Amino acid sequence: GCSSLTEVTIGNSVTSIEYGAFYDCTSLTEVTIPNSVTSIGDDAFYNCSSLTEVTIGNSVTSIEERAFYNCSSLTEVTIGNSVTSIGFYAFYKCSSLTEVTIPESVTSIRGAAFYNCNSLTEVTIGNSVTSIGDDAFYNCSSLTEVTIGNSVTSIGVDAFYKCSSLTQIYSANPTPPSVEYGAFNGVDKETCTLIVPTGSLAVYASADVWQDFMNIQEYDATGMQSVSSTEEAEVTSIYTLDGKQVSAPQRGANIIRYSDGTVKKVLMK
Repeated sequence: GCSSLTEVTIGNSVTSIEYGAFYDCTSLTEVTIPNSVTSIGDDAFYNCSSLTEVTIGNSVTSIEERAFYNCSSLTEVTIGNSVTSIGFYAFYKCSSLTEVTIPESVTSIRGAAFYNCNSLTEVTIGNSVTSIGDDAFYNCSSLTEVTIGNSVTSIGVDAFYKCSSLTQIYSANPTPPSVEYGAFNGVDKETCTLIVPTGSLAVYASADVWQDFMNIQEYDATGMQSVSSTEEAEVTSIYTLDGKQVSAPQRGANIIRYSDGTVKKVLMK
């Protein structure tokens, strides 16, 4: 509650920032957390509403619950490459945050971690993350692109609920992650492109929830390629979901390959 505090220097012998340490320091604008710090406790920077930039040192292993809750001016956060978990509500309502990269060290993103970060436009989730918690990116209404690493096996309830601006989802796991109720509710599944590893289109096209995406395309996992337009490309082959090649689209879901190398799932009524 030191509401006039504007600047803090944290010495190199500090190993932990404990519960509520800078709670309600509403004038604090910038913090660098040194490499000696290994943990950031619950509510550590809760409601530091003037905080614009945070650098988290490379020794921090955990960002605990509500650590940066309602840091509404925070535009940039650098997450060190030793962080293994991002706690419940860790960046809740950081409404000015525009871009986040989750490093390879992180294995779990807990529930509501980025809930209501409605300026967030792009998220990259590293390849060590195995689960995305309930409400993790709930109502991130400006989010246009998300990359989901190849170790994610589960996506929680309402994880991307109301992410109404999503236009591209890259899922790097050739096995479709399990998806809980409402995870992509509010995402336009007719216009949002789902991009999956080469050879996995058919399994995504028949998997629960993923099958609702009407535009599924493949990319080479050894080197991600940009998705090209099919507006002028010609149809080269058509398949049903069970892999049978047909001469014309059948009623129901079809997999259509184009001359520019793209593949789409098309629903015929």
